[in-house]
Amino acid sequence: MPLTALSSSQAAPAPDDRAPDDRAPDDRAPDHPPERPALQKARPEQRQNGVRVRVFNVKYSPNLGDGLLSECLEQTLIDCGAAPDTWSVDLAGRTTFGAGSANRSAQMRVLDACPAPLRRLAVRAPLAIQSRRVWRPHYRQALDGADGVVIGGGNLMTDLDLNFPTKIGLVVEEAARRGLPVFFHGCGAAGNWSPRGRALLGKALRHGVIKGVSVRDERSRRIWNDLAGTQSGLEATLVRDPGLLAARRYRVAPGRQTNDPPVIGLNVTSQLALRYHAEQAPDAASLDAWYIALARALVARGNRVAVFTNGSPEDRACAQRLEPAFRALGSAVSFPDPRTPEQLVHLIAGLDALAAFRMHAVIAAYACGVPFLALAWDPKLDAFLRSVGCEDRLCRPVRTSGEAAAVRLRDAMQRPVPTEERDRAVADAHAGVAMLQDAIAQALRRP
Repeated sequence: MPLTALSSSQAAPAPDDRAPDDRAPDDRAPDHPPERPALQKARPEQRQNGVRVRVFNVKYSPNLGDGLLSECLEQTLIDCGAAPDTWSVDLAGRTTFGAGSANRSAQMRVLDACPAPLRRLAVRAPLAIQSRRVWRPHYRQALDGADGVVIGGGNLMTDLDLNFPTKIGLVVEEAARRGLPVFFHGCGAAGNWSPRGRALLGKALRHGVIKGVSVRDERSRRIWNDLAGTQSGLEATLVRDPGLLAARRYRVAPGRQTNDPPVIGLNVTSQLALRYHAEQAPDAASLDAWYIALARALVARGNRVAVFTNGSPEDRACAQRLEPAFRALGSAVSFPDPRTPEQLVHLIAGLDALAAFRMHAVIAAYACGVPFLALAWDPKLDAFLRSVGCEDRLCRPVRTSGEAAAVRLRDAMQRPVPTEERDRAVADAHAGVAMLQDAIAQALRRP
């Protein structure tokens, strides 16, 4: 997919030798003020203009993929010239990485069982309470001393139970109170907006502080422009997903692993998560059987299998429930348990190949040069694969047998993504953040 907004030739100098989902309506914030995460200072040779940016996303979601892209974006902003006092603000008010609410799976089951109109009614009171008691105070405090606001990345332009429309509306309102420019960057969009969600978005746009919108794929651009971009004069440009900078951010040298025997990662996602976020999902029993069949086929071919999750509570519960069946396959199966985005990236970077539903597990594999098989479930994953020319690496679980998927993983290992293609995508991702930082600085210079 050509990126009309940028090219790698426009990128600011990359640092040398550098290696959603937030859905539950009642996330609780800790009782203490947000701690500013420790980030690496910008290198001395990087230009500094003192712009202090607050990046709103779901960094501390239990899904570590959200933290991965957040850390990539905030650090790259600093490397491109933003002030070291640039950091992410979690939209749910969280301030540390953690396992997430034990009630999350139950909440998802209840909401999943409700018709859409009833779901929207059921969440409005909790959203209003959280807005008043947690989110608005959290955003207000975080914006003290800020010069500009970024909303991104992640699948934030979506209306699932009015969650993000509510939170984004509050962020924009608080930014407008301070006269701060707001930019969306590297977001994904979904076409599931309710009338109430559209009204909240329209109100946010009328504040007049949103100065630019960029999205991570062509599908998201079409959705945003149809939703609000064309009418508001804020048509979206294309940038790469910030998660593509994972190898740089976490100091990984991309390239093929040569473990003997090979280690194949199986990134487990709960059927509940698939059903809650996607229109079509295999039934739970079929998906469970498919995971075991894939692992069995891989072990039979002489591989080791690392079973892990991105961290969401429902995914962890699924993996724990299946662990006895995996262990029955023998000592070739292991169970690593990453607890931070950095641990997740280093785990993926050490694999010989990966099979995963979660998009930022796939993106981390791409960034680190690890062959992968992307497991179909959400159009956002298909859109990412199209954006990097890897549509042939999409696999539909259950419809494709575990045995056939093992063969496709072997084929992926024999046909890795060419280094020059990956390098171009990573350079484009860096260039997009450099352009964002420049746009913030320019907005602040205007009278």
